Amino acid sequence: MSRVLPPWRTLLPPEHGSWFMLGFPLVLGLLLRPTWAGLLLGLAALTLFLARPPLRRVLSGQRDAQLRALVLFIGLAGTLGLGALRLAGPQILIPLACLSPLVFVALWADQQRAVRSLWVELAAQGAFAGLAATMLMAGGSSLGEAGRAWLFITLVGGANLAHVRRRLGQAHQLPAAELQQRNIPVHLLHGLLFIGSTMLLASLGTAGKIWTLWTLLLYVRAVMPFRAIPAKSLGWREGGLSATGLLLLWRALI
Repeated sequence: MSRVLPPWRTLLPPEHGSWFMLGFPLVLGLLLRPTWAGLLLGLAALTLFLARPPLRRVLSGQRDAQLRALVLFIGLAGTLGLGALRLAGPQILIPLACLSPLVFVALWADQQRAVRSLWVELAAQGAFAGLAATMLMAGGSSLGEAGRAWLFITLVGGANLAHVRRRLGQAHQLPAAELQQRNIPVHLLHGLLFIGSTMLLASLGTAGKIWTLWTLLLYVRAVMPFRAIPAKSLGWREGGLSATGLLLLWRALI
């Protein structure tokens, strides 16, 4: 163990899904508006993401190496954020101000170990999606363009979260009533994603139509009967679908 910082493996958040929740908007933001300011924002968000485990341990009473790791991550994030602000200007403060309540909700739930709630996960997904909106505004996009990206990243991530939660519920043999409850957000979020895509993207060209068809296929996939598979396999499969969706949404939004 390092005398200054804890082992690196202990600083990495263990949840595979949260990496996809961060990675999707980060990569999409860079694809849509590749700028140095956007890159600095993405690195700042990644640094804050890595600060979660040491923050949790510091609040639980652990000090020394964990506290030093937390201070290091926060300092790096602040430095990167100030660099992005200097390059992009104050317009990036608008989406940052909008996403800050979602960040606080997600952090509070993380410290309370309430992260399994779908609504808390949706708040976290909305906060991550706000990162892409901020990166777009750093690259010169309008508030409307940034808001549209924010909306679709949140909806596609939320629909995937609802679907995976229902699949995991079945794998864990939850009661039928609980599974029925988990069906409601699956239909709601997939329906909103498809309707929003039809209204806002399908008319923008071939890429928008392909994306809209993709959202319909995601909805069909979510409501069809399925067999139980291991949680790890489910996570990687959904990650592959997310990567495909990222490329399709990128083409639809440019």
